[in-house]
Amino acid sequence: MANKGEQGFTLLELLIVIAIITLVLAITVPSVSGLINDSKQKIAKANETMLKNALEMYYTANEKYPVGDVNNLKEALIPTYLNQDSWDKMTEKFVITYSSSDGTSFELSVSSKN
Repeated sequence: MANKGEQGFTLLELLIVIAIITLVLAITVPSVSGLINDSKQKIAKANETMLKNALEMYYTANEKYPVGDVNNLKEALIPTYLNQDSWDKMTEKFVITYSSSDGTSFELSVSSKN
């Protein structure tokens, strides 16, 4: 039993604190997840730009873009225009789509897996 001189939090005070913490979390969690999604999109765009630059260097040397899909892209760019480690890190978290039917133009996109 508690002595009359001891003080502590009442049940109501504890419930109010829990409600305030819940409210703060409800406000901050969506904004943090929004920042994470924005970051993933920016990284995907940077990876796409890096691949486009490598493709332009390939085009300068070969007077055409690699014909085919993403597998042909990988074979054409590594190791001369892009290193294997960069490719592995990129494909670990991002989906790369590539197509070129005749080597005069290409379609490329990089998007987050999550």
